[in-house]
Amino acid sequence: MDPMFPGGHPQFIIVPPGSVPVPILNQVPVMMQSAPFPVFVQQPVMPPQAAAAAPILQQTTTAMSTDFMSEDRLQEKARRWQQLQTKRYADKRRFGFSDIQKEDMPAEHLRKIIRDHGDMTNKKFRHDKRVYLGSLKYMPHAVYKLLENMPMPWEQIRNVKVLYHITGAITFVNEIPWVIEPHFIAQWGTMWIMMRREKRDRRHFKRMRFPPFDDEEPPLDYADNILDVEPLEAIQMQLDPDEDKAIYDWFYEHKPLTDTKMVNGTTYRRWQLTLPIMSTLYRMGNQLLTDLLDDNYFYLFDLKSFFTAKALNVAIPGGPKFEPLVKDVNPNDEDWNEFNDINKIIIRQPIRTEYRIAFPYLYNSYPFKVYLAWYHTPNVVFIKTEDPDLPAFYFDPLINPIAHRHTIKPVDTQIELLNDDIDEEFVLPEEFEPLL
Repeated sequence: MDPMFPGGHPQFIIVPPGSVPVPILNQVPVMMQSAPFPVFVQQPVMPPQAAAAAPILQQTTTAMSTDFMSEDRLQEKARRWQQLQTKRYADKRRFGFSDIQKEDMPAEHLRKIIRDHGDMTNKKFRHDKRVYLGSLKYMPHAVYKLLENMPMPWEQIRNVKVLYHITGAITFVNEIPWVIEPHFIAQWGTMWIMMRREKRDRRHFKRMRFPPFDDEEPPLDYADNILDVEPLEAIQMQLDPDEDKAIYDWFYEHKPLTDTKMVNGTTYRRWQLTLPIMSTLYRMGNQLLTDLLDDNYFYLFDLKSFFTAKALNVAIPGGPKFEPLVKDVNPNDEDWNEFNDINKIIIRQPIRTEYRIAFPYLYNSYPFKVYLAWYHTPNVVFIKTEDPDLPAFYFDPLINPIAHRHTIKPVDTQIELLNDDIDEEFVLPEEFEPLL
């Protein structure tokens, strides 16, 4: 049993952390100072007469007042609680960024926002105009993502994920169109054939006046002019079920082979196709593949040569031009050295740009951030055949000219003897021996 005074008051009171009681009779302790741990505080001893006359206080649940926290501390606690909930219900991303989980909304939700915000003259959208003006800064990136994810000619429609503002101010296509390189080249190879046929037939071509919109003409409304329009039929080449069996089922799919072991997933970072698939894809994209297999053809037009040209602030004749890598270098500020000494007789001849790029450490005074490109590669003796029915290994007449026997004149083995004079007295010498 707790020790009590005669009037029913406890002799000891447990004070929670963060409070120190005020020693006033018949009052509940109020937090005045911070205390690191719970303490027991003894109540002052009352005389029996005063204890009998003092009223007995009933225990109440509101033992501590609620006005002990300042506004700043309340804001700090609210901010910490918000951070805790964000970390708890969010996806952890790289570089410490966390994104709150959001459910994917149907396409009709975004279309309703676009339809409602079509006319911004309404008074209820007067607060959104500032958001619309701020979103104009990101409009180039939104257009870039739209063009990047445009459906290909062999696709009738493509569904993509988008990231949009709740006011409809701006929308981003939230996808990257990853592809398998030989598959993508083969798809465009078939499109090249189909476009040649379309150009020959001229069935779906229409002349268009540019610019399509006048300056005073309002832009087209998406819901009225685009949403209900049936997209054009996809342009696809008819594949042969036997000859193109390896790619017949998935050739025109948007993200093929994602559920197979040939690729690592939807990112297509690593892929390994079988030999029948690769041969069929090579045959499909043969129209777009180059015939130049010799690396010497691209001398001074490779990546390292372009890096050197940018570092030296020069341009290869017929090649691209770059912004200078180092903008503070002035050739007139060069120090005197043995190559430009005024005391020497120097035949000044301008150095060709090709020499400066091919041999940057020899023909430049400041070889900063330059690269040495490969000077010469072995000759390529591969000859591309036009006939697909030829075997893999055969004697090409350009490399191995084989003379036919019927084109060579036969040697006349008959000895014409003049006047039928047969030398019957001919005798072999004694030291003659057969060669065995």
